[in-house]
Amino acid sequence: MEKSARVFRLQLKREDAIIKIEYTFEKEKLMDEYDDIIDLPHHVSKRHPQMSMQSRAAQFAPFAALRGQKEGYEEVRRIVEPKRILTEAQKEQIDQNLQWIFANISNHPKIEVTYFIPDLHKAGGRYETYKGKIKWIDQKKKEIIFMDNKRIMIKNLHEISITNQEDNNESI
Repeated sequence: MEKSARVFRLQLKREDAIIKIEYTFEKEKLMDEYDDIIDLPHHVSKRHPQMSMQSRAAQFAPFAALRGQKEGYEEVRRIVEPKRILTEAQKEQIDQNLQWIFANISNHPKIEVTYFIPDLHKAGGRYETYKGKIKWIDQKKKEIIFMDNKRIMIKNLHEISITNQEDNNESI
């Protein structure tokens, strides 16, 4: 096999001096058959249109090294709030409303509740408000069951108000 010499020149500037480095090495010529095309321009097909950069990038998407990174960023950006501690007055008000509701359960009173939903991935959660007619209060599971079968844990209640109290002509 034929040997060819290649010279690499490197010029470095360091403070006021210029350092010139020349490195020569010999390489076995293994690619004889490709030497004639190595310096030719890139081939552009006349038959097929050139693929856009987005389409080319999409071919390699399944091999992305950072799979799930976008979802991770969205999870970090998602805001949760801590569960608020109820005062004794708030606890008493919720208890009185629940007792009134339980006494009038056959009338299916309409209520509005604000309750805490714990987050499954982070410490904290979010608060939601829900309006509906009560079907039952499950004392074993300690939850309120609405007519549409929505269930809310009593321990997660933050506020409860009876919206059709006027219709029942009873006070709390």
